[in-house]
Amino acid sequence: MWIVGGIILGVVAWYLLRNGKRNGDPLNRKCSAEICEYLTGSDQLSASDIAEIFMRNARYRTQARHIVSMVPAILIKAGYPREQSTSFVPIMYQAAALIPE
Repeated sequence: MWIVGGIILGVVAWYLLRNGKRNGDPLNRKCSAEICEYLTGSDQLSASDIAEIFMRNARYRTQARHIVSMVPAILIKAGYPREQSTSFVPIMYQAAALIPE
């Protein structure tokens, strides 16, 4: 029983450490901030424009998908309603799909 608990605790700790590194990556943070600016300042949202932001910041597809998960949390912290913040997720995933692996 102790071994299983230790393994589960180790996996959770590994995941939190890995996720924290990706959230702390300066280019991921810069890219997510630019996407937040684009989403809140543009009337016409385009997946290709968001994909260009990803590529301009040298992000590949896996990083782009992680950034997609960061953006709604940033918008919610900035005061945007949860529904509006999460409504941007589908277009951001479309943009991430346009990024080469």
